[in-house]
Amino acid sequence: MSKNRVIFYIVFALFHLGAFIFTVVLDNNTNLLFSMVSWVPYFKWITLLGVILIIADVIWSWIINRDSQREKAALILELNTLKAKLFDLQEASSKSAGSPSSQAK
Repeated sequence: MSKNRVIFYIVFALFHLGAFIFTVVLDNNTNLLFSMVSWVPYFKWITLLGVILIIADVIWSWIINRDSQREKAALILELNTLKAKLFDLQEASSKSAGSPSSQAK
């Protein structure tokens, strides 16, 4: 996993840890909840950040998957080309070894 990906997951984990701690602090404390009504616009932006992080992770995973599939296809093509060349070399050597002009009398 790349360094950028690890940093992304650390930020993502901290976001979720913060959300969990926030919900634990609010555990049945309605006075604290009512005092936080003025903070609701900030909560909207924070949850939007969480959604953006999830979307970024999905897109990042999709890009990595697409690139790895392209690389795999290129490697398979190269392997098939090498197999064909090896087959051609084996055919050429078997024809030259089996031809009557190359056998000793």
